[in-house]
Amino acid sequence: MESFRKCTQCKKNYELEHYQKGNKILKLCLKCRNVAKKSCNKTKCVHGRQKPHCFDCRGSSICHHNKRKHRCVDCGGIDICIHNKQKAYCRGCGGVGICQHNKHKFMCKECKSPIHITILKMIRNSKNNDKKYNRYNEAEFVDYDYLFNLIDISNDECYYCECQLQYINYQHNLATIERINNELGHIKSNVVIACRTCNYSHVGSR
Repeated sequence: MESFRKCTQCKKNYELEHYQKGNKILKLCLKCRNVAKKSCNKTKCVHGRQKPHCFDCRGSSICHHNKRKHRCVDCGGIDICIHNKQKAYCRGCGGVGICQHNKHKFMCKECKSPIHITILKMIRNSKNNDKKYNRYNEAEFVDYDYLFNLIDISNDECYYCECQLQYINYQHNLATIERINNELGHIKSNVVIACRTCNYSHVGSR
């Protein structure tokens, strides 16, 4: 096992402890990370964001439509294609962000792990749902590791009907995250993995 590593920034060799951050081994040494952090702090505004990209400060990269200039359809930003979509994610243009299955690469279950994508969608949709109905609890909200373990111990079986779950097609046995008590949000003590049919058959506000 290597005991030294070359920093990708300064090209100097340091012991591995200079690259550690928690359980991760980074590419930049500790010195280069500190320099980058100081430089980054100088360009931050009073809202803790990068000055050019702050909507509240109306930074230089924010247009009068209150959007990023390069992504603004109304301004005809450089990232907008002839179909009025972001070039990278436009199916009509065959953008670099579109995969061979005509989906966004980073969210395509056929290109990547179906379970990984399913968990990401569960988290995103659950958070939006909880915030919409004013029941979002940040401290107890489900996270990636919790849902991954929940799926693992479920043995790919629905919590209610015990049917075999799948993670790709939008069918009755698609794995979903189900709240046991519909008066509470998607907190760790209130969710199970259930099939789509059982999830939607339960009465209560979603």
